[in-house]
Amino acid sequence: MSTSNILNTLRELHVGIVCPPSEITDALVLQLMRIGCSVKQCWPPPKAFDTHTDLVFCGVFEGRHHAELGKLLAQGGVRLTAIALVEYESPTILSQILELGCHGVMVLPLDNHKVLPALVCARSNSEAQARLMQKNAQLQERLEHQADINKAKVLLMAAQGWQESEAHAYLSKEAMKQRLSMLEMARKTLKQFE
Repeated sequence: MSTSNILNTLRELHVGIVCPPSEITDALVLQLMRIGCSVKQCWPPPKAFDTHTDLVFCGVFEGRHHAELGKLLAQGGVRLTAIALVEYESPTILSQILELGCHGVMVLPLDNHKVLPALVCARSNSEAQARLMQKNAQLQERLEHQADINKAKVLLMAAQGWQESEAHAYLSKEAMKQRLSMLEMARKTLKQFE
């Protein structure tokens, strides 16, 4: 999602605040509503979100509700943006933030002027991470497909005494003739040699 798209979709965001109610979280709710977000607050962390949620502000407290937060955020999938709300920095808190996979951090008490920049940056980080994960999955799949094609070529080279280019040309020609993808033809060839 481009920067302009992130800015244009702020009013469409469904935001969850998973933090104990306080004057600070009330101010956060008001600031998010001013931005135009749909906001829902809950505490303690629920087992699952009862409505679609795009972004979560989650209270990260040393040793409290960490496992529940982790399960909740994991259910949101790769498109869920998480911003940690912390009272102070400590090695334990920082470790928890990293374990939860938060895309941004805000230190309490909140400054209303820092909510929007934190939200935009975290959303941008989240989208970039989701794109990279998707691209990684595609590349992984392509590598697996290429492995099957290479295995079929090796079998054809051994069986027919061909060079790699001849085995490739055969698979390509047969795939076109049978209206199959190169991968489907390779897998069909592999089955013939089983």
